[in-house]
Amino acid sequence: MNFLTADFLFNINRVLIEPVDKGFLFIGVAFVVLAIVFKLGAKFAPSNIDSKYRNKFFHLFLTIGIMEIIWFVARTQFIMLFGTHLIALLIILIGLFWFGWVIKKMMQNYRREKQEWEKQQLKLKYLP
Repeated sequence: MNFLTADFLFNINRVLIEPVDKGFLFIGVAFVVLAIVFKLGAKFAPSNIDSKYRNKFFHLFLTIGIMEIIWFVARTQFIMLFGTHLIALLIILIGLFWFGWVIKKMMQNYRREKQEWEKQQLKLKYLP
């Protein structure tokens, strides 16, 4: 199966659900489960900084996962524009860019924010 043909990107198979469609659904469900894991990680994070970045990943994975699940429903209901493979690939591409942006911001700011938080905690420990 060629993934860059117009037939693959724009046509909807009205007879059966293709294995690729089930793969996109699996990706969506896996992202929702991963979002739940990150939310639990944020809830039990040792610091506010860790919680902040885990919440960013929670929002990322939850949004992309729900969008993929909605895409699968649109695919099974034969909604022409939103049910195409092109939209599913665009959702994943948007998720990759968003993931890269979160990682970039985390790499730039995490160490500095964590050190500031630790200094603040040390001050709060000794001040009445």
